[in-house]
Amino acid sequence: MTEPTRADRLSGAVWGHLIGDAMGVPYEFRDASAIGVVRWGERGTYEEPPGTWSDDGALMLALLESLLDGFDTTDQSARFLDWHDRAAYTPDGDGAFDVGTTTRHALDRIRDGVPPEDAGPTGGRSQANGSLMRILPIALTAREPEVKLPELVARAQRASRVTHGHVTCQVACALYVVTARDLLRGDPDRGRALEVARRRLRLFYAGSGSAPRSDEHVAALDRIEAWTERAGRGGVIDSFWSAWDAFAGAASYRETIARAIGYGNDTDTTAAIAGGLAGIYWGIGGIPHEWLDGMRGHDLVDPLVERLRLTSG
Repeated sequence: MTEPTRADRLSGAVWGHLIGDAMGVPYEFRDASAIGVVRWGERGTYEEPPGTWSDDGALMLALLESLLDGFDTTDQSARFLDWHDRAAYTPDGDGAFDVGTTTRHALDRIRDGVPPEDAGPTGGRSQANGSLMRILPIALTAREPEVKLPELVARAQRASRVTHGHVTCQVACALYVVTARDLLRGDPDRGRALEVARRRLRLFYAGSGSAPRSDEHVAALDRIEAWTERAGRGGVIDSFWSAWDAFAGAASYRETIARAIGYGNDTDTTAAIAGGLAGIYWGIGGIPHEWLDGMRGHDLVDPLVERLRLTSG
């Protein structure tokens, strides 16, 4: 296969995320031992038609459309409410399903007038993966060299805070976004891309540049880097590493999704996070045609992808 263009990587990222989500939906909450062969068209947990993305994909699309008009967390939160309350960003207006507890709590707070960047819970029990699962567009829309590392990290963390304010969620989002943007450059060495992102983020939090040192963020990065479990669960750290290992150990987009779902548990989110990275890496041409053609909601997604390609390609 020829080397993907940047435009192909951008298209692959969006569709790779959505397809991973849709592929994982029928398998959600199963133990790894009960997954079996991962296949298109499986009917399972929610009995949704094949090619239906969940809250992961809908919130990613809401964030993407908002970012195409600029970075504004008030606009982001309004679009998230449009999804939850009025079925925006869902295939054929089906409506929201599989909504996370932390996300629901944050949206309730926004309705009550809490500023968006203060809405996401910050307590120790609020370290779920609901902001990581949608954060990919921060990397896709941050053009270089205009958006440098400090601004990229700030956007990832501020966007996370709309629903997930815990510092570990913010740092996981930042690490994912910095890694994803490095992969957009076409580096074939996935391990190097992550290692460089980890090193750059650590130096940034340690105060090596213009930003002051943040011991809180350094400690969160320490926790992320020390994590050893890979179980596809809903905690943000486990979710990050399960998705990363599914991608880093795969030889194709198809294998990435099978590996991600194979962990069991929060299968749609693991596969969405991994699928976004795999879509960048192999481009839109690396996604199986039968999966891409079978997705619902092309009339919603294709115009957004075209705008992304035109403005960020």
